[in-house]
Amino acid sequence: MQSYLNRNKLNKRQGIVGVSLLAYFLIFLTLLVGVDLIYIFLSEKCINTGVIECLFNSEEEVQEEVEFIEATGSFGYKDYSVSVSLIIPLEGGKVTGSATGDCSGSIVGTYEGGAGGAISGEGKGSCAIFFPASGTFSGTVDTNTKTVPIEGTGNLAGYSGSGSITLSY
Repeated sequence: MQSYLNRNKLNKRQGIVGVSLLAYFLIFLTLLVGVDLIYIFLSEKCINTGVIECLFNSEEEVQEEVEFIEATGSFGYKDYSVSVSLIIPLEGGKVTGSATGDCSGSIVGTYEGGAGGAISGEGKGSCAIFFPASGTFSGTVDTNTKTVPIEGTGNLAGYSGSGSITLSY
């Protein structure tokens, strides 16, 4: 009888230890996923801006009366599809935009202005929610054909690639 009670106590202790280890593992996994999502959010929202400045700067930029165009296009790779939209000031200046679809994120860049002015920038975001993605691009804005042909390179979870896309407006 005594041996049965000792075995029963030992089984209860082992069960408590097993549940505790499982709880610690779940907490660790939750923190890991949370940190990854925070990183993706901050890198997407705070491109080229300090984290503190991005989070606590509520001042909106004052913009002059400038004519903007919205150039859009999409591209696909295997089973993935992404739509790109860029807001470009025709006189030149800061470019903003977004990517949506299977991968999403924010895009920032600059445009020199003029009929064949150079445009360049970078984007950050995520694919399938958990995988950070980033890329850079450069090209020109052709105001005669109302197109923006750009070439870019991108990185996703340790893989990189390059390609081109022509946006139109």
